[in-house]
Amino acid sequence: MHAPLATSDDELAAWAGTKLLWVHRKLALKEESTPKAPAPEYVTGETFSYLGRRYRLVLVDEQQAALDFDGARFLLRRDARPADAHFRQWYITVGKEWLARRIDLLRPRTGPAPTRVLVRDLGYRWGSCGRDGALYINWRVLQLPVRLVDYVLVHELCHLVEPSHNREFRRSLERALPDWQDRKAELDRSSADVFWCAPAMRQ
Repeated sequence: MHAPLATSDDELAAWAGTKLLWVHRKLALKEESTPKAPAPEYVTGETFSYLGRRYRLVLVDEQQAALDFDGARFLLRRDARPADAHFRQWYITVGKEWLARRIDLLRPRTGPAPTRVLVRDLGYRWGSCGRDGALYINWRVLQLPVRLVDYVLVHELCHLVEPSHNREFRRSLERALPDWQDRKAELDRSSADVFWCAPAMRQ
C-alpha cells in the first residue's frame, strides 16, 4: 500500500480490511486461470526443463548430492523422493549466477543496474522490482526458453526506471525488446509447461 506518511496504523489496517475480500477473489481467479503441469512422479525417464530444453531424469542409488545435473541428465538419488524441494533449490542455486550474468548483458538496454538480484519463490509472479532497487526473480523462470527469461528480466529492469505499467514503461520495453508483446503472449502460453507444484519455501 502507498499512503501519506501521516496516516495512522489503525487507518491503514481499516482500509486494508475493506479490500481483503477483493484481494482473495483476485488471487483465487489467478490460481484457477493459471494452467499447471501435472505433478512430477520422479521416475526414470521423466523430463524436466532447464532454459527451455527438456532433460531426462535418471534415478541412481548412490551419489553425494540428492540431485545433480551433468549437462545432459538430471540425476536424482532414489531415496531423495519426493524431490520438489531439491529441484527448487537446484534452480535457485543455478539461477543466482546465470540470472546475474544475463542481467549484466541486458541492462545496457534499460538503464540503471539493480542493487541486488534475489531468486526465490514468488508464487505465480515471474518477477518483482523492490522499492530499494532489488529485483526478485521466480526460480521457475529457469525452466523457460532464454528469450522468455529475457522478457521477464527486461520487464523488471524497466521498472527500476518506471514503477507503473504506464505509457512510458511500455515505451521503455519497446526500446529494449521491440517484440516484447510477442514474448509476453508466448510467456502466458508457456505457463502450462512449468513445474508449479512445489510449495513455497522460506528463503
